[in-house]
Amino acid sequence: MLNKQIMITPKIWDESTEKTSYIVALFNNFTTNIINPDYKIDNISFDIACPYDEWVLNGHSLRPYLIM
Repeated sequence: MLNKQIMITPKIWDESTEKTSYIVALFNNFTTNIINPDYKIDNISFDIACPYDEWVLNGHSLRPYLIM
């Protein structure tokens, strides 16, 4: 699924005609934690792209929210 539905670059490839959901993970600037230098601090954001007609799964749940 990596580089097919789970992307680490902010571009979704438009090669397939198959309806599918995509997750794009965006990493910001990593900084060293001043208190504990063994760890790094970063903001990670996720963009979820899902075909609109595939949102509703069972009448009560929405696909993007379940992916989150």
